[in-house]
Amino acid sequence: MGLVRDHEGIRPYDFQRPHQLSRAQLDAVTHIVTTFWRSAANFLSTYLRTPVQLQQMAVSQISYEDMIQSIKVPAVLGVFNTDPLPGTALMECTPSISLSMIDRALGGPGLSVAAGRRLSEIEQSIVRRIFDRILGFYGDIWHPVMPMRAKLTSMEHNPAFAQIAGEGDLVLVSRQQMTLDGNRGQMMIVWPYANIAPLAEAAVKFQLMRDGSLENVELKPHEMKRHVEAVPVRGAVLLGKTDITLGEFDQLKVGDAVVLKSRYDQPLTLRLSNREKFLVLPGRQRGRLAVRVISRVEDE
Repeated sequence: MGLVRDHEGIRPYDFQRPHQLSRAQLDAVTHIVTTFWRSAANFLSTYLRTPVQLQQMAVSQISYEDMIQSIKVPAVLGVFNTDPLPGTALMECTPSISLSMIDRALGGPGLSVAAGRRLSEIEQSIVRRIFDRILGFYGDIWHPVMPMRAKLTSMEHNPAFAQIAGEGDLVLVSRQQMTLDGNRGQMMIVWPYANIAPLAEAAVKFQLMRDGSLENVELKPHEMKRHVEAVPVRGAVLLGKTDITLGEFDQLKVGDAVVLKSRYDQPLTLRLSNREKFLVLPGRQRGRLAVRVISRVEDE
């Protein structure tokens, strides 16, 4: 245990939850999500005609069960899919902020009253419209990485009715602290692993291509073949083998002859990358030692 404490970069691995994004994937997703939240804040400020501030709280991987326990009921939840990716994701906004946005959208001063109740059908339709617009930016931000279309499928007030993952499954959560007309709350997006994993992988490739570290991740078949054919392979011809004792080895001197087990009239073995591949005959070619391939060694 002392060795683990001495290495700050080491984190425990949970074998019961093996699906975790790597640090590179998490950083790539965080960068894109930060751009999305910035676009969402600009839209809300214009749409609601008041300054809206969003401050990054955390992008973390937690169990779905822990995420549900952090949401107070009644809540404002939007379930959305991202065609063609599998599964659904979740957008949540605290009721106080939702009611303040509704009041602003209807021309009011942004008051938030009776935040402990469920939204009415009219209020839900207004929030749905706002969520639809925000998800439009979501699709636009991710489009260079992976073309998709984000669509809101339902609005819920209880996370038990918005089941996007199993209780023990890991989910990725991006939380933002939101300030609107003096009211503070939070907005967050929750992705199940099946939904965010393809995006995370594509985000890493996109970042490498943009930085010039990866010229082309989608190589064509003939280009892949050309790169494979250019890989160097080390070749060696095995002249023969024998067994000697340690005493005989100690007595060896210049001019001694060592008798090999191979006959002089037998073909030699050509090894490629330390594997026997061909039988060859020795000879010369333009003043240099050479071998002629006569057959292939059958793989065991």
